[in-house]
Amino acid sequence: MKPFSCIIAEVTALSTAMVFACSLGAPKPALAIPVLANGQGGANCGLCHTAVPRLNSYGRYVLMTNFSRGLNRHLQMMQNRSLPVALEVTANASSQPVPMLPRVYSALAQFLSAGFIGPKVSYFASVPVETGGFPASAVDQLWVAYNGLSRGDGSLQIGKFPTPIFAPWTSQPLSLAGYGLANLQVGSNDSSLADNRWGVSYTQLGHLGLIGNVSYLTGAGPIERAFHSAGEGTAWTGSIQYLSPESRWAGGIAGLRGSYPLPSGANDSYTREAALASYSGDRYELMAMGIVGRDDNPNDGALPPVRSNGVSFETIYGPLPWLHVDLRYEHTDDGLGSSIVNYVADAAFNLRPNVIVTVEDLASPGKRPALNYQVLWAGPWYRNRFPPGAIASAMPVPASANAAAIANGRSIFFTGKDVNGVRIRTADSSRFYQSCAVCHGPDGAGGVRLADGAISARLGPHAHMLDQMGSMGSMGSMGSMGSMGSMGSMGSMGSMGSMGSMGSMSSMSSMSSMGPMNGGTTPWTVALFERAISTGVDNNGDTLSPVMPRWKMSKRDLHDIALYVLTQIR
Repeated sequence: MKPFSCIIAEVTALSTAMVFACSLGAPKPALAIPVLANGQGGANCGLCHTAVPRLNSYGRYVLMTNFSRGLNRHLQMMQNRSLPVALEVTANASSQPVPMLPRVYSALAQFLSAGFIGPKVSYFASVPVETGGFPASAVDQLWVAYNGLSRGDGSLQIGKFPTPIFAPWTSQPLSLAGYGLANLQVGSNDSSLADNRWGVSYTQLGHLGLIGNVSYLTGAGPIERAFHSAGEGTAWTGSIQYLSPESRWAGGIAGLRGSYPLPSGANDSYTREAALASYSGDRYELMAMGIVGRDDNPNDGALPPVRSNGVSFETIYGPLPWLHVDLRYEHTDDGLGSSIVNYVADAAFNLRPNVIVTVEDLASPGKRPALNYQVLWAGPWYRNRFPPGAIASAMPVPASANAAAIANGRSIFFTGKDVNGVRIRTADSSRFYQSCAVCHGPDGAGGVRLADGAISARLGPHAHMLDQMGSMGSMGSMGSMGSMGSMGSMGSMGSMGSMGSMGSMSSMSSMSSMGPMNGGTTPWTVALFERAISTGVDNNGDTLSPVMPRWKMSKRDLHDIALYVLTQIR
């Protein structure tokens, strides 16, 4: 007779397979997990992810700012009037590095919820389902953040969250094998930078993409022992990072100082210092990370203080929209004689945006390679699940427009790539934008504060200008203001840019086409949007601010994105 644990594993695997089969056969739109996507009017997964769960530069920025940047607060709160809960299921299989040992199978299901419970309060919850009961003995994450400090640039977070040392990178990997650097154990001290721990964290957003963070961390156990540190000790962390969705470069430096309780009752006082740099290309990402540490009492009095270190080099390449390859080299040395080198290769196949199959080869010198497999499914979701009237009805699509054109325009708007995976470029190759939605929001409403302090414009046929304090009112057309980027000063505002401070305007000479100020404007058309996007001339013939990129794309892509903005943006 099979052991009970094997029966449970088989039942779980069968249930998971049925869920996957239902997902593959259901004709649903390709949207991200509903607790985030629905609150953006149905955002594509590519807005925040390279390949689920791997975050792109925009997703890392959203996560690092506790959702206070890049998400639509109003729609998130409207969504919360219903039940903002999603389900994520993974099924894993792993071979053993020792011959003849059986393959290991596992499955995990967890409920997710996220969004806003007030204009300045965001939250996230991840609660696993485990054999023997729900919820699990320890939640994965459970935090709330107040984002109204320091004039909206400060966020105070409390609860259980990822250790804030490069968390946007290390907590959302594409590979199945966790980063050896983040999981480095030194003697008896197994406190990990990859842990989700209870604590308090403060994040300060600065200028030009700089983000500072300090945090105090305690235990990682169940909620009833949230701030009981007997098992994990306590730690302070600090970091300075450069993380902007408008830049190809990102990275930072971070440090941790903590005390880990040992079996004898003594403590291991330890430090970890880390540095990270990453670069995002059109279809690839490069990342380098290093860490050094010191442990004063690594093995409960048996050994003197030691220093540990590690390095990691990683590249992720997406040759096709549905395929991403992750290659990583890492070397860790705990200072106690254990030096580990790993070569990690992953291939992630997007069967659907919410169904990812990952195959991994984990090799180490002198050891048998370990093969790991995972199927990830996230859902179900409901598109635009809001009370009646919460979102205006979309404008009807002209008869000349077809579904393929709208789908291509939507892909460009949300991901910066067309349906074939081709990256849309700008005339200035040194400037990088993840997508239109990065600056203007997933629903085109604008009002997104960019790294330089500018605020983006509203899109659509009735687009209007926004200043630092929000909407100036319905100003007819975008006139000399931006429809898909960031405006400079009001003296040179263009049709698709982001505007700087109202206090810095030198003149209002370019505002003559703003509608209510002079009595009329030229209505936007597909042709006028095409001209604005490609040449930088707005609907009234005014030149756009140079802050707004002039996009270079095929005639088909230009038509499709202009059609999408004109007819689908609400």
